[in-house]
Amino acid sequence: MSDPTPTVAHLFGGGATPRDTRERLLFHALELFKTHGFHAVGLDRLLAEVGVTKTTFYNHFESKDALVLEAIRLQDAWESDAFKRAVQARAGYDPKAMLLAAFDVLDEWFNATEYRGCLFILACAEFPSPNDPVHRVAARFHGFAEEEFARMASAAGVDDPAALAREWVLLMQGATTNRMVAGDDGAARVARGVAEQLLARRLRPR
Repeated sequence: MSDPTPTVAHLFGGGATPRDTRERLLFHALELFKTHGFHAVGLDRLLAEVGVTKTTFYNHFESKDALVLEAIRLQDAWESDAFKRAVQARAGYDPKAMLLAAFDVLDEWFNATEYRGCLFILACAEFPSPNDPVHRVAARFHGFAEEEFARMASAAGVDDPAALAREWVLLMQGATTNRMVAGDDGAARVARGVAEQLLARRLRPR
């Protein structure tokens, strides 16, 4: 069995080969969670597919929930890096183009055959208590990089970079949720159209 590649990292050229048993467990767990959900994947199944014992597992993780948290953090690290590279590949360092390219990246992701939804939304749904550590971590990562969008907006010359960044995040979250829940593969394109209008209104006269 070959080691799986995480969906977003695969789409945008990232990812890595697991270097040790801990990473093999993490990489494989991430793929199983994306495909089947968190609660549906039992520890025995993961261990059987990776080919390690419970003793080996507990040498690396204190519990399944600890593994879930690390898998979510790994997904965020890969996805964030892949997203930045994909935006830059489309827009270079033009801040206005980078803002809009964020939706183009989402659109490519949403329409890829490998697309299996947003792991962070799935985690929040399966761990619904806002006090659950898994929910808190997943919700934070689902927030997108509002500070980065604010920096782009400031460089682009908008009148209120913080407000535009908040609007960007809400549009991207809405598109992601609509794609996952309603199966709307055009959600990112619709959001981009709204974003273009917002950006035009907020650009300061030169």
